[in-house]
Amino acid sequence: MNDYDFSQLNDKEFEVMCADLLGYEESVRYERFKPGKDAGVDGRFFSATGNETILQCKHWASSPLKNLISHLETVEFPKVAKLNPDRYVLMISHSLSRSDKTKISAALHPFILTDSDIFGREDLNDLLARHSEVEQRHYKLWISSTTVLKCIINKPIMDRSQFEIEEIVENARLYVPTINHQEALEKLESLGCAIITGHAGIGKTTLAKHLALHYISKGFQFFSLAEGIREAEAVFESNKLQVFLFDDFLGSNYLEALSGHEGTHIVQFIKRIVRDKTKRFLLTSRSTILNQGKLLSNAFQHYNIERNEFEITLGSLADIDKAQMLYNHMWHSDLPDEYVDKLYQDKRYRKIIAHKNFNPRLIKYITNVEWVSNNQPDDYWSYISEMMDNPVRVWEHPFEAQHDDFGRALVLLVTLNRRSIDQNSLADAYKRFVSFPENLTMNGRRDFLTTMKHLSGSLLSRVVMKNMNQKAIINLFNPSIGDYVLHRYAKDIPSLKSAFSSLRTANSLRTLEYLTEEKLLDAKAVNSMLMELLAEAINSNYSGCDSEYVAMLCKQRRKVDPSLHPSHPHISEATKYILSVDCPSVFEAAAELIEWVFSCDMLSSADVVDFFLRACEKHPSYSEIASLTLIISKLDSLEKAILMPKFGDAVADYLIDAAYDEFPDDNVFDQVYPGEYSDAEKNLRCLVTDKLSDFGFESDSDLIERIVDGYALYTRHDEYFGSHEPDLDTGRSSAEYRHFDEIDDLFERIR
Repeated sequence: MNDYDFSQLNDKEFEVMCADLLGYEESVRYERFKPGKDAGVDGRFFSATGNETILQCKHWASSPLKNLISHLETVEFPKVAKLNPDRYVLMISHSLSRSDKTKISAALHPFILTDSDIFGREDLNDLLARHSEVEQRHYKLWISSTTVLKCIINKPIMDRSQFEIEEIVENARLYVPTINHQEALEKLESLGCAIITGHAGIGKTTLAKHLALHYISKGFQFFSLAEGIREAEAVFESNKLQVFLFDDFLGSNYLEALSGHEGTHIVQFIKRIVRDKTKRFLLTSRSTILNQGKLLSNAFQHYNIERNEFEITLGSLADIDKAQMLYNHMWHSDLPDEYVDKLYQDKRYRKIIAHKNFNPRLIKYITNVEWVSNNQPDDYWSYISEMMDNPVRVWEHPFEAQHDDFGRALVLLVTLNRRSIDQNSLADAYKRFVSFPENLTMNGRRDFLTTMKHLSGSLLSRVVMKNMNQKAIINLFNPSIGDYVLHRYAKDIPSLKSAFSSLRTANSLRTLEYLTEEKLLDAKAVNSMLMELLAEAINSNYSGCDSEYVAMLCKQRRKVDPSLHPSHPHISEATKYILSVDCPSVFEAAAELIEWVFSCDMLSSADVVDFFLRACEKHPSYSEIASLTLIISKLDSLEKAILMPKFGDAVADYLIDAAYDEFPDDNVFDQVYPGEYSDAEKNLRCLVTDKLSDFGFESDSDLIERIVDGYALYTRHDEYFGSHEPDLDTGRSSAEYRHFDEIDDLFERIR
């Protein structure tokens, strides 16, 4: 049996639950209505004989019981006496002993007819055990139930996914299941995949996470994706209940995200999900970025990805939804009463609810005691008004006023790295940043660990990965912090140059490329920065620089300066370095550089062959294979003969691993009836032959056979034509019934 303390519920939700429970227990409906201020009625029932039963609920769990009993005696008793009901029922969230009930009964004598009409925490849990439908109906109870938590804990999942689940459950008390929750769930059930879109801060990620939690509670294994679809493909198991979440799947740099085959990979995985009824796939993206992605990706256009979209707009939130969001945050916050009073003055809460810039993220910040602590109560409403009128300032105050120069430097480094960064790498970058002469006058706490501790939970998040030898991974606390920081530093070229020079990562250069594409930096400034970064890498003997980072510097320099020639000293030195070290695991930019320099007769074929052979051992991706194909096409026949067997192995390994992307089931089983395996295999051979031709292989029967044998034809056939449908319960609407829905009534009984 569950043992709830009901801390997940606010007072209004507690009242609704109590009315439900008592109604189910007695098989009657307790009427909930607006009784008027201080009337002392939370529910009422009239028997067939006209006898009136009054229900009163008190959710004072954070206050001592003696204070509640005193309140009942001095404040509630006169109200009850005035009402003079035939029966008075009291439900409270405190744990009660027999002695406690006797004291309460005495305080309300003679209206408590029997101690059994006083329900404490243990009694409420007994009722919930008898009426599980009430537990299911109240989302916040259900999500923290023992049954759900056991299901979550017992699932063997990745550390990052486990962290995400724990975070969802922890924040569930603030969640309001709106109509969007049910409609998105219905789309997910119907299509197997839903792309949650909307503007920044509207609640896309929150909705997606709670939809995922719904399936976790049904026995699905949960996977949170961060780097790409390959993560999902690596853990995909046919006919096993699995739910995947890919938050912000295009990111801010959608041009890079959709480069090569990435758009196709996403679409192919969606198709795979749709055919396997044991899978669910949730993605989120800002509406503007997804719209750009659809324009740039033929795969998105051909698949008609719009049918999977579910857009959250401000208009989709009813006023009562917004009111409940604000109320929840106020109830569960630690805001002192003098601050809360400012929101009640002249019903200012209504101005927040009606504001054109209302969004859940803003509500979180204007009710966070740590964020508003620098404002006196008399200034609190001015602070809220300013935040609502100018939302970008949400991050301005904590970034500028609550952290020193060293804290801001760490946030800048994490932002520019574009993706999460391990703590040791961040510490190295930070050490370089603070040691630059231009940064010696920085003020504040210089110690890295002290600064990290201060930032964790506010602007940065820190997760320890148990499966990675306790490695700590650092990321932005919220993606919108990155938007603010990038715009804040867009004109601060010296700080950007110091940060990029300190990071020395390929990810940071992708951020620099994004800043250029979005015209936040002009080409001249970028070219100058790239020249300095490349010169620094060379002069430091490439300390802290891997070869792909150096190659990307050259690639971006060439992009902003088309007149650049491989004979340039920097390019020449960088090429020598790349050839002198081991080929990195990711080498797309390095391969492009080698091909460019070789095509300009600035590199020997022996060096190219050596690089090529080492690259083939790194399990190249599609784009890397495409670059290697271009390189090998420029070699003579003897050199090709030496390289083709090794290249063939690399291509075969890739095509077998990525078979479901490169050879879509719709093509393999095109015009094939169930059971016609030979026709499907014939289609597959044609697809493999065409793909190998793209990579320079003509009629290589051994290679074709190897790839065809590596394709699980019979398994794919069964998945494609199979109709197994698990017995899944989509769940009933978790929205609470309301006999009335006035916003003023919701706010009338806070605290």
